[in-house]
Amino acid sequence: MEEQENDIHGNGPGEGPGLPSWLANLFFFGLLVALVLASFFWQMHRINTTMQHNAAERARLVAGVIEENLHNASLAEQTIEEIVRTFLAEKSGFIQYLDSIEPLRNSELTALARETGLVGITIIRPDGATVVGPEGWLPDPPSCGDTRSTIRYDEKRRIGYTVFAASGEESAISCIVIGIDAARILALRQRTALPILLANLSALPGIHFVRLEKDQRATSVISPARLIDEDSTSTVVTRVPTSRGTLVVGLDAQHFVNRRAGLRNQFILFGCLLLGLGIFFSFLLYQYQKKDLERTRHIERFMAREREAAALGRATATIAHEVRNPLNAINMGLQRLTLESDNLTREQMQLVAAMREAVDRTAGIVTELQRFTRELRPQHISFRPDRMVRQQLTLYQPLCRRYGIELSSRLDVRQEWTGDRELLAELVENLLKNAVEAQPDGGWIRVHLRREAGWLVLEIANHGFDLSADESRRLGEPYFTTRTRGTGLGLALCRRIAEAHGGRILFRPDQAARTLTIRVELPREQTGEDITGPASSHDRVWPSK
Repeated sequence: MEEQENDIHGNGPGEGPGLPSWLANLFFFGLLVALVLASFFWQMHRINTTMQHNAAERARLVAGVIEENLHNASLAEQTIEEIVRTFLAEKSGFIQYLDSIEPLRNSELTALARETGLVGITIIRPDGATVVGPEGWLPDPPSCGDTRSTIRYDEKRRIGYTVFAASGEESAISCIVIGIDAARILALRQRTALPILLANLSALPGIHFVRLEKDQRATSVISPARLIDEDSTSTVVTRVPTSRGTLVVGLDAQHFVNRRAGLRNQFILFGCLLLGLGIFFSFLLYQYQKKDLERTRHIERFMAREREAAALGRATATIAHEVRNPLNAINMGLQRLTLESDNLTREQMQLVAAMREAVDRTAGIVTELQRFTRELRPQHISFRPDRMVRQQLTLYQPLCRRYGIELSSRLDVRQEWTGDRELLAELVENLLKNAVEAQPDGGWIRVHLRREAGWLVLEIANHGFDLSADESRRLGEPYFTTRTRGTGLGLALCRRIAEAHGGRILFRPDQAARTLTIRVELPREQTGEDITGPASSHDRVWPSK
């Protein structure tokens, strides 16, 4: 049995050391789940690597676009400024020529500015006098010493102006300030400015934001992409160093997030499926092995009982042969002593009676042992089980009245059944005897005979059950008894009789209610016509007195 105990938790019969098959099956499915988990992490790593690479490439592309656009905008601005300066230089020379013929007045400068498409002209003389046309076009004119090659712009008035120094040492002009309408130039500069360019790039599909940061610690290495989830929006942020600062690009990462979520859901579903299948098949295998082990244990117990019964039979035969004859001789001697001795005192007579009782009890034990150990071969004949049970109840009716026990019966079977009537009568008698002996101070006994799904079921319940839970589990074992003069073979014999008929006997104790229900299940083999009907007047209750 110890070897069989290891079968379900260790090795099978004849196998070497190793895992039980159900645990090996569970380990195999666990290994599959681990492989799926490793594949999941590898796929997640690939997705993250792809996201990093894609974000870096797109950030480089955006940085290149910005650098190229800024370079082109700078070239366009330089070209426009060069054209404007050339145009204004020609205008400056023409104004200086006109002034050399005859000094120009304010009204003339205003008319000249209107004719030439200029916003205004200011002539500064060496003595500091100024000629302006139209008046107030440039509230704060620069000095002649502030001549630069670039055009200066007044964004508030949307004009551009520059200062040209007069040529010739004897010129009556120190410098000329010429202004033009710069609205379009300023608009072009604004449209090609870096903030507008960043805003336009940020509005492109797939780009959440683009901004330029002045970071003194910026390096020439692109920082790893960082995933940010805010307000149900997934953004991958990449920092790219440029000549103008660190370009921070936020790209739409919803596609990568969806791929990751889909992969995670697939893994969870597939992993749960594998784990569920592993547990399911391992459970089935475990149950199969458990049932197989139970069958093996049942066979082992049956063989052990058979060996025990055979050994007990041989021992009983020896005891009966060696003990019964001396017991008979002693009993006969005590009987003769009682009959022929007229001089025995009362105490001596009591002693002889006690000795005869001990001899009878010893002979009864030997007889009971012989009955328990003999081979049971049921004689299958047809009889009415309800009548057999009613006969035993009638025999125990006076004893129940004597002990104040209420005996009730319900016999719902009214048909013939095939079995050994004598053995089954002995079974019912033993059960009733135990029920009566368990209630010396009165109680009740209920007997119910019925059919259940092809089985003949006899239930006998009684009050007065006082065994503990550990003792209850030993009911039906040979030689287990709580009575001082019992052999413990009555219930064991009942079990053997039930099993000899292909049935079983079940013990259902209830320690709280102090009751014991014994259920005998026998395979029903009926012959003749089924005459099942309501209980007759024979199924009655014997009240206690």
